[in-house]
Amino acid sequence: MGGPLGEFMEDSLVTEFNATHPYIEVIPVSMGNYRALCQKILASVMAGDTPVVAQAYETWTSQLIRGNALVPLDSLMELDTPDITDRWNNDFFPVFRLNNTFDGRIYSFPFNKSAQAVYYNVELMDSLNLEPAETRDEYRKLLISLTNDGNNDGDLLDDVDRWGTAFTPSVGMFENLLLQGGGSLLSEDGSRTAFASQAGIEALQFLIDLIHTDGSARISSGYTHQNDFAEGLVGIVQGSTVSLAFMEKTFQRREENGEYVFTLGIAPLPAYREQAVIIAGTNVILFKSDSAEVEAGWEFIKWFTESRQQARWSAATGYIPATRSSIEEPEIQERFEEYPGLEDVMLQIEYAQFEPQQTFWYDGRLFLSEAVEIALYGRMSAEEALSRAATLADAELGSELD
Repeated sequence: MGGPLGEFMEDSLVTEFNATHPYIEVIPVSMGNYRALCQKILASVMAGDTPVVAQAYETWTSQLIRGNALVPLDSLMELDTPDITDRWNNDFFPVFRLNNTFDGRIYSFPFNKSAQAVYYNVELMDSLNLEPAETRDEYRKLLISLTNDGNNDGDLLDDVDRWGTAFTPSVGMFENLLLQGGGSLLSEDGSRTAFASQAGIEALQFLIDLIHTDGSARISSGYTHQNDFAEGLVGIVQGSTVSLAFMEKTFQRREENGEYVFTLGIAPLPAYREQAVIIAGTNVILFKSDSAEVEAGWEFIKWFTESRQQARWSAATGYIPATRSSIEEPEIQERFEEYPGLEDVMLQIEYAQFEPQQTFWYDGRLFLSEAVEIALYGRMSAEEALSRAATLADAELGSELD
C-alpha cells in the first residue's frame, strides 16, 4: 500500500501489532502498484525467497496454488482455537468466504476490498429538487437533469457549464451494469466467457448512450473527473468506496484555500433488473516457509481480520470490513453518522459478486478493458468490441483448461 492508505497500515496497525506481539515483527514493504507487486511475488517464488505474507488478486493466487507456494489457511484453522473457524463461518461476509475459497480450500483472507458508490453534490441536488437514483432509468434521467449548458452555446466546454457525470473507461463500471442486468462474466460451467451476451451489449451500450446520445457524460482520464466534481463542473461521479478518503482530502485542501466546497453525498449504485455490485481489491496470502514465520504470518492475518482492526481500517480508508460485527464498531458508526448514505453503500456487500479466480482472467480482464475503451470512443460497436474480447479471453481460458 502507498499514500495515506499505506501510512495508516504502517503507522497505526502494523505499529500496534508489533508493539502487542513482542516476538513478531511485521516489516511492511510497498511495491508502488499491483503490477509491480505481481512481478515481485512471482520472481520471489522462482528465486525461492518469498515474503511471508502478501496481498494478491485471485488470479495470482490460483497460479501460486498450482505452484505449491501457499499454505492453505484452512489447515491452520483446523489446528487453531475454534474462535477463528467460528468467525469465518458466522461473521465474515459470505461473498468473502466464497472469494477466498479455491476448489474447496481456503487459501486467502480478505484484505482491502471495495465496491463502487455514487458521489453527489448535496446542495446542487437540493436546489434542483433531485434525489439519488434508485434505478438505472432514474439514473439516466438524473444525469440529464444535472447537465447544464450555462451560456446556451451548445458546447459543454466552458467554466459555466456542468456535465451530469464523467468517468474513466472502466471494467468495473461495465461489470456492475452487466451483473445488474442479469448477465455474468463466465458461463455457468466456467468453460467460457459470458460477458458478450445480450446483457453485456446492453450494459456497454448504456454507457455509450450517456456519452453519445444523451450528452450527459464525458470520458475522463485518470482521476480528473473527481477533481472536476470537486470544482462543481460535474454533478455526479462514480468511484470506489476508497475514493471517499481521497475526496475528503481534496475538499479539505480546497476549503483551506478558500475555494468552492459543497456537502459530499454518497449513495449505493442504482439497480436494474436486480441489485448487484462487483467487489474489487486484493486478499492476503501466506507463503510456505519456516514454521515460525508461517505461525507469525498467520497470527497477523487473524489479528488484522478481527472486528476491531477491520473497523479502524475501514473507517480510515473506505475499504469494506471483512466481518459483519465490524459494522457495529464505533469507528464505522461515526462514519455512518457523518455520511448518511455510507451504510447502504457498505452493505452492498450483501449482494456482491466477484471476478473469475482463474489465472486466464489476468489477461482476460485486459481484453475486456480494451473492449470497453474501444466502444466508448466509438471505434467499434458494443457487440463488436465485446465479441472480440470474448474470443481472445476464451482462447486464454481454453489453454488453461487444457
